[in-house]
Amino acid sequence: MSAAGAPEALEPNVAIPHEEWLLRLNFNPEHIVDGAVIPSAVSLTDLKSRGYSVDREKLVDLTVVSERASTFSEKNPEQRKTSFLSRFGCGPVCGEVDTEGKLAFCVEASPVIANEAQKANPAHAHIKSAVPRGEGSLRKIRMLLIPHLQSLVALDEYIEKASNDDQKADTAETSVPLSEAADPEKA
Repeated sequence: MSAAGAPEALEPNVAIPHEEWLLRLNFNPEHIVDGAVIPSAVSLTDLKSRGYSVDREKLVDLTVVSERASTFSEKNPEQRKTSFLSRFGCGPVCGEVDTEGKLAFCVEASPVIANEAQKANPAHAHIKSAVPRGEGSLRKIRMLLIPHLQSLVALDEYIEKASNDDQKADTAETSVPLSEAADPEKA
């Protein structure tokens, strides 16, 4: 599930293709109440300047996400009891418009370079306001993003499914159809 060496992963501030899927790490109960991601899960400062961190599913290294979840949980165990991933399409987020008809968001690559404190994460990207906005406008566009974050899966379940999918793909690549196995000319 990882393509860490992919060249496009290393280019910062490049728009993410709209057909890609994004993942966001959320914690229950800090970001999730009654099974839904809450507005305060999305920082206005992130939307304005830093960027709301996400991972590009096609490039993600799940060990990096799992380690991030563990590290964050240790910092605030009462509020970060269970780790979840929101999985959502880049295109629908980029298609959101504000009340003035302006694009609400841009999604850009922002790969993390390895250093003593952290592993490399070529899958890292961020969601920002597409244009400069004041706090009131940022609050409004945040409400446009929240519905996209509602497709939640427990991190452990996501990792297990990805592992099973990888095993199936490995088996499919190495298996020989019965018709070929029975034909000595094709062996």
